[in-house]
Amino acid sequence: MNIVTASTRQCLHTHHEEAIRELENLERVIEQTSLDTGLLELCGDYFEAALRDRAWDRPDSLGDREAACLDVCEQFMVSVATVTDGQIAALRQHFGTDEVYNLMSAIYLVEMGKRLDLTLERVLQ
Repeated sequence: MNIVTASTRQCLHTHHEEAIRELENLERVIEQTSLDTGLLELCGDYFEAALRDRAWDRPDSLGDREAACLDVCEQFMVSVATVTDGQIAALRQHFGTDEVYNLMSAIYLVEMGKRLDLTLERVLQ
Protein backbone atom coordinates (compact mmCIF):
# COMPACT_ATOMS: atom_id res chain seq x y z
CA MET A 1 0.00 0.00 0.00
CA ASN A 2 1.30 3.44 -0.92
CA ILE A 3 0.84 5.81 1.99
CA VAL A 4 1.88 8.91 0.03
CA THR A 5 1.00 10.26 -3.41
CA ALA A 6 3.14 9.75 -6.48
CA SER A 7 4.25 13.41 -6.34
CA THR A 8 5.38 13.06 -2.71
CA ARG A 9 7.19 9.84 -3.60
CA GLN A 10 8.96 11.58 -6.50
CA CYS A 11 9.92 14.52 -4.29
CA LEU A 12 11.40 12.17 -1.72
CA HIS A 13 13.30 10.25 -4.42
CA THR A 14 14.74 13.54 -5.67
CA HIS A 15 15.52 15.28 -2.39
CA HIS A 16 15.53 12.72 0.41
CA GLU A 17 16.59 9.30 -0.84
CA GLU A 18 17.03 7.92 2.68
CA ALA A 19 13.52 9.06 3.62
CA ILE A 20 11.95 7.22 0.66
CA ARG A 21 13.73 4.01 1.68
CA GLU A 22 12.33 4.35 5.20
CA LEU A 23 8.87 5.09 3.83
CA GLU A 24 9.06 1.97 1.66
CA ASN A 25 10.06 -0.04 4.74
CA LEU A 26 6.96 1.25 6.56
CA GLU A 27 4.77 0.36 3.59
CA ARG A 28 6.17 -3.19 3.68
CA VAL A 29 5.30 -3.38 7.38
CA ILE A 30 1.69 -2.54 6.52
CA GLU A 31 1.66 -5.17 3.76
CA GLN A 32 3.00 -7.81 6.15
CA THR A 33 0.05 -7.28 8.49
CA SER A 34 -2.34 -8.55 5.79
CA LEU A 35 -4.84 -5.82 6.73
CA ASP A 36 -7.63 -5.09 4.28
CA THR A 37 -6.24 -2.38 1.99
CA GLY A 38 -9.77 -1.22 1.16
CA LEU A 39 -10.33 -0.50 4.84
CA LEU A 40 -7.07 1.43 5.07
CA GLU A 41 -7.94 3.37 1.93
CA LEU A 42 -11.27 4.31 3.53
CA CYS A 43 -9.35 5.62 6.55
CA GLY A 44 -7.00 7.46 4.20
CA ASP A 45 -9.93 9.08 2.40
CA TYR A 46 -11.24 10.34 5.74
CA PHE A 47 -7.81 11.68 6.79
CA GLU A 48 -7.35 13.36 3.41
CA ALA A 49 -10.65 15.20 3.71
CA ALA A 50 -10.09 16.17 7.34
CA LEU A 51 -6.57 17.48 6.79
CA ARG A 52 -7.61 19.49 3.76
CA ASP A 53 -10.72 20.79 5.53
CA ARG A 54 -13.01 19.24 2.92
CA ALA A 55 -16.52 18.00 3.49
CA TRP A 56 -16.61 14.23 3.81
CA ASP A 57 -19.60 12.02 4.26
CA ARG A 58 -19.32 8.47 5.47
CA PRO A 59 -20.36 6.04 2.78
CA ASP A 60 -23.91 4.81 3.36
CA SER A 61 -22.97 1.18 2.89
CA LEU A 62 -20.53 0.85 5.79
CA GLY A 63 -20.56 -2.33 7.78
CA ASP A 64 -19.97 -2.41 11.53
CA ARG A 65 -16.27 -3.15 11.03
CA GLU A 66 -15.73 -0.15 8.76
CA ALA A 67 -17.78 2.10 11.04
CA ALA A 68 -15.70 1.05 14.05
CA CYS A 69 -12.50 1.87 12.16
CA LEU A 70 -13.78 5.27 11.07
CA ASP A 71 -14.85 6.07 14.63
CA VAL A 72 -11.26 5.47 15.70
CA CYS A 73 -9.90 7.51 12.79
CA GLU A 74 -12.11 10.46 13.64
CA GLN A 75 -10.96 10.41 17.26
CA PHE A 76 -7.37 9.78 16.17
CA MET A 77 -7.44 13.08 14.24
CA VAL A 78 -8.53 14.94 17.37
CA SER A 79 -6.21 13.20 19.80
CA VAL A 80 -4.74 9.73 19.82
CA ALA A 81 -4.70 9.86 23.61
CA THR A 82 -8.47 10.18 23.73
CA VAL A 83 -9.32 7.10 21.66
CA THR A 84 -11.69 5.43 24.08
CA ASP A 85 -11.75 1.95 25.53
CA GLY A 86 -15.18 1.60 23.93
CA GLN A 87 -13.76 2.39 20.51
CA ILE A 88 -11.03 -0.21 20.97
CA ALA A 89 -13.63 -2.71 22.22
CA ALA A 90 -15.65 -2.07 19.05
CA LEU A 91 -12.58 -2.91 16.97
CA ARG A 92 -12.04 -6.09 18.98
CA GLN A 93 -15.47 -7.28 17.92
CA HIS A 94 -14.06 -7.56 14.40
CA PHE A 95 -10.32 -8.05 14.92
CA GLY A 96 -8.08 -10.05 17.21
CA THR A 97 -5.72 -8.29 19.61
CA ASP A 98 -2.76 -8.46 17.22
CA GLU A 99 -4.91 -7.18 14.38
CA VAL A 100 -6.09 -4.22 16.49
CA TYR A 101 -2.45 -3.41 17.24
CA ASN A 102 -1.57 -3.71 13.54
CA LEU A 103 -4.59 -1.64 12.54
CA MET A 104 -3.75 1.17 14.95
CA SER A 105 -0.15 1.17 13.71
CA ALA A 106 -1.31 1.25 10.10
CA ILE A 107 -3.80 4.05 10.81
CA TYR A 108 -0.94 6.05 12.27
CA LEU A 109 1.16 5.49 9.15
CA VAL A 110 -1.69 6.31 6.77
CA GLU A 111 -2.45 9.52 8.64
CA MET A 112 1.26 10.41 8.69
CA GLY A 113 1.44 9.87 4.93
CA LYS A 114 -1.48 12.22 4.34
CA ARG A 115 0.20 14.85 6.51
CA LEU A 116 3.47 14.39 4.61
CA ASP A 117 1.65 14.85 1.28
CA LEU A 118 0.07 18.07 2.49
CA THR A 119 3.30 19.38 4.01
CA LEU A 120 5.43 18.77 0.92
CA GLU A 121 2.79 20.31 -1.36
CA ARG A 122 2.90 23.49 0.71
CA VAL A 123 6.65 23.59 1.23
CA LEU A 124 7.51 22.96 -2.42
CA GLN A 125 5.05 25.39 -4.01
